[in-house]
Amino acid sequence: MGKELNIIRLNQSMCKASADNNEVLFVRVSDVVTDTSAMIEVPETHHAIIMKGNGDMRYCGRGLYPVFDDKTDKKQWKKGISVDIVYIAKDTQVLVRWGTPDRLRYRDAASGKVLTVGARGEFDVSVSNPEMFYRKVVGNKREFDIGAFRARFGGTVATEFTDIFLRIVEEKGLTYDRFSANKKQIGEAMGAILGKTFEAEWGLKVAHFQILDIDLLDEEMNAIEDVAEEQKRKAQRREELSEEERLDDKKWEREKYLRQLEMQDKAAYYDMLKAVGGKSPAAQKPLVCPDCRTPYSPGAKFCANCGRKLSDEPVVCPDCGHVNAAQAHFCANCGRKLIGG
Repeated sequence: MGKELNIIRLNQSMCKASADNNEVLFVRVSDVVTDTSAMIEVPETHHAIIMKGNGDMRYCGRGLYPVFDDKTDKKQWKKGISVDIVYIAKDTQVLVRWGTPDRLRYRDAASGKVLTVGARGEFDVSVSNPEMFYRKVVGNKREFDIGAFRARFGGTVATEFTDIFLRIVEEKGLTYDRFSANKKQIGEAMGAILGKTFEAEWGLKVAHFQILDIDLLDEEMNAIEDVAEEQKRKAQRREELSEEERLDDKKWEREKYLRQLEMQDKAAYYDMLKAVGGKSPAAQKPLVCPDCRTPYSPGAKFCANCGRKLSDEPVVCPDCGHVNAAQAHFCANCGRKLIGG
């Protein structure tokens, strides 16, 4: 590999990807160095992981670094030392698109029906921890394969999507009909969760995580809505039946009260019927004496023609004071003939 002024630089990469490509996360440069004054240059735009044939590996930031560190190093490797440098981009972001290959199953709590949900979206990935990124992602790869990278981490999101999505919608109390309207909120929450995983496991930073579309099937949503409508009708009918029972109870209580009032005070009973808009028996059917068929007015106690007792009130004997039944002809105590008997 050619060198300029005994300096190994990023642009000496033999990879297919250009170092100027803004979607390349790492570039590997390898050489065998025999010049003891050789230097390694790390530009401001990159980190570097430098590995030498003697087993030495170190992380370097911006600057110039000697290949041979000391006289012993130079003497030991006078025939040449192999140098492997992985330049890792600082600010480069790779756009990763993802989608769910299989639809997740979501059970609607209200109807008990199952919905199948599909989704797709995108996010940006950059390197946050160069050393971990080197160990967990770069490894012995000779060059950065953006297609494989996108497939790997887009697939990771698709794999994790179901558990994270269901957890978020449950925590936020979202029902299926609010998924699409809240996809930005759901996406931000998912990005925060996935960001921690990417950082801890691969030294990667997740940014701008978005859910672009949440796909629900019309026939499944219609089935849920049909159940909801049926439940609504049943609830309305239960409410109507409850109201009918309440009115029946109220009617029964009123009729019971009127029956008692009729037995105790007919005049008050007829006044009550007028007050509630009811019709008195007199208005429905003429009142006549059962013995002589002479008509009488409501509230009359005795027939004006034959003297028959008309009310159901008991009869008190005027001689001995004994209380006799309403239709008694003679006093059960002293035998006196009673009025109307």
